[in-house]
Amino acid sequence: MCILLFLLVQPSLLVAQAVVQFPKKVYDFGEVCEATDSVTCTFEVVNAGDKPLHIEGVYVSCGCTSVTHSLEAIAPGEKGAVYVSFFPKDLDGRYLKSIYVYTNTIPRKNVVRIKARVVPEK
Repeated sequence: MCILLFLLVQPSLLVAQAVVQFPKKVYDFGEVCEATDSVTCTFEVVNAGDKPLHIEGVYVSCGCTSVTHSLEAIAPGEKGAVYVSFFPKDLDGRYLKSIYVYTNTIPRKNVVRIKARVVPEK
């Protein structure tokens, strides 16, 4: 009886779906010289579900950051990537930037972040 009640309350458990996982959600560049053209990192994207995972769009919170991502569907159990470039030129201080990754999952919006401390050229 309890199992039946649980299944009625949780119908989403019966539907196959993609499940997105990010093994690392924050990348810290550490100290970066402001004269540096760019620094890059990669966020691994894992499909822990049982349907193909689609990255529908990736957006950044600042013009000092750009992103690209895997364009192909990520099969169940497989990995894709979000590639991030940070441009510290003419910046100074601590930075925490958000990258918004929209997928065909629930929830659709996922957030990963980069950190850096930009220091003047010596």
